[in-house]
Amino acid sequence: MRTTPTEFPSKRAARNRPGPRSPLWRLRVWQLIICCGLLAIAGRLYYLQVIKGPELSRKAAIQREQTNLLIHRGAITDRHGLPLAIDTTRYDVYVHPALLKVSMELAAESFARICHGDYKKIDHDLNGEWPVVTIARHLGREEVEELQELNWTGIDIVPRSFRHYPEGNLASHILGYVNMDTHGQGGIEQAQQDSLQNTGDLHRPQLDGHGRPILNGTEASSLDITPPMGRHVELTIDNYLQHLAEKELSAMCIHSHSLRGCAILTDPQTGEILAWANYPNYDPNQYTKYGFEVTKNWAMVDVYQPGSTFKVITVASALDLGVIKPTSRFVDNGSLRVGNRTLHNHEPGGHGVIDLLHLFIHSSNVASAQIGLLMTPLQFYTKLSEFGLGSRTGIELAGESKGILLNHKYWKPIDQATTGFGQGAIAVTPLQLVQAVGAVANGGTKITPHMIRRIYDPRTGVTEKWSEPPKARVISAETSRLVRHLLCENVANGTQMAGKVPGYRVGGKTGTAQKVTANGRGYIAGCTIASFIGFLPENNPQLLCIVVVDSPQTDGRWGNTIAGPVFNSICVEAARYLGIPPNCGIELNSKKKGADTFVSPSVKYAAEIPRKGPESDGR
Repeated sequence: MRTTPTEFPSKRAARNRPGPRSPLWRLRVWQLIICCGLLAIAGRLYYLQVIKGPELSRKAAIQREQTNLLIHRGAITDRHGLPLAIDTTRYDVYVHPALLKVSMELAAESFARICHGDYKKIDHDLNGEWPVVTIARHLGREEVEELQELNWTGIDIVPRSFRHYPEGNLASHILGYVNMDTHGQGGIEQAQQDSLQNTGDLHRPQLDGHGRPILNGTEASSLDITPPMGRHVELTIDNYLQHLAEKELSAMCIHSHSLRGCAILTDPQTGEILAWANYPNYDPNQYTKYGFEVTKNWAMVDVYQPGSTFKVITVASALDLGVIKPTSRFVDNGSLRVGNRTLHNHEPGGHGVIDLLHLFIHSSNVASAQIGLLMTPLQFYTKLSEFGLGSRTGIELAGESKGILLNHKYWKPIDQATTGFGQGAIAVTPLQLVQAVGAVANGGTKITPHMIRRIYDPRTGVTEKWSEPPKARVISAETSRLVRHLLCENVANGTQMAGKVPGYRVGGKTGTAQKVTANGRGYIAGCTIASFIGFLPENNPQLLCIVVVDSPQTDGRWGNTIAGPVFNSICVEAARYLGIPPNCGIELNSKKKGADTFVSPSVKYAAEIPRKGPESDGR
């Protein structure tokens, strides 16, 4: 018989007691928390490293980049590569007075002598409470080397890019200037800001928190000594012709005590501007000395009523539309009644029955008004729009005006008539008139005037952009040929001196327009805008020039006597310089044709030009 082993009571009681609760559930909770945390960290890392990685890397690189890296702006040159605007390295000098180991008196004397500064001001600043004092800006290399020879502590010399215009006032309105923030203002400097500062994919050194370079195997560990440079801009203007235009225009404006003037010389076959002179001009190296009225390029910003020069466009429009014929004749009795208004010629009296040639020779307002009335308002308005009037030309400069061309829906008969001779519903900029008459001269094609030949990388010499101006036909070649011939006959048979360029068949038209008041209502008594626009030679025009002089006070205030001599002097020299062959068999008899012996304004009025006159200081 088997017996059950005897069990002690204490062991039996221990076996029957419930054991402690298992800690497994706590472990599962902590595992879940840790897993969630790891997943959150992994998700955050994925977001930062993968999704936001490129953006954060870019921001970090920018943060570490050397922000004050010296970069030179691209140069602006004329068509032959002669520099008109260049960047050079200049230096700003800062001093920490507390770190100087010499007396303030000696320091002030040395800084004033080397930097050509004011001793009293420098001494006052050094003994003031400022921790850092600006001693000089835009110092040259020679002065900096002399400062370095002092071997003083506490002097910081910071290189800066400095915009320099080696020709001074020359072409100032074309170039514009660069302000203290290195932003271009006006002209090419503003219009080509991005190109001039575009250095391509430039490697900037990475710096740590102490300003030390961060070197790695994928980036260059050293910097080129030569500062990187932006794109160069090559203009269409010619340095010599620009000098010529500015000299002759300035001489006439000073002599006639004019408010302002402009002369624009172009190639009508290509639309290239060879010279663009404005009076008064200014020195972009010292742009802070001039007001906006001087620094703005008024020849493309401000508008004026062109007067008789506009008759070229009126006749060309009417001929192309077929409302008049080359043989058309008009009765000019000296006045024309339109509604309750009476229009008159600029000079008293009429000219009887005249043809198109004598319309130009006598500059008949009456005949021009009749031609304007023969077209419907829609026809006239549409043709003027096709010539580019009432809209920007599209030249590569900022701030161009659209001009004024009143919508034909609001024209009254008097507007239609007065627009025929350059008043009424039209107001233009000189640049717009150059584009419009250029279409008449070149065979009937409107070409956008332009100033940029090309933009290229100075490091590689590779041209990145050639100018290709838009073109559009506005009149037929036959209309262009006919109007060119009429304008050449006008100059050859007329009594004016304007356009009398020896050896060449010149076509052109003078204008003496009344000046509109500031509020646009009525005209200013005794104030005129004298102008002349013309081209040469007749069969293949290669030069077109407009001269506009605002408010002359001498020489009758006529376009013939004020603008004409400037046109003649520019074109006779430009034709010689460019090698344009003279027309065979062309002779000018000064007694028969009424042309005086030609003397350029810069020679004729040389004694009246002060050494420091408006042409040099811009005031």
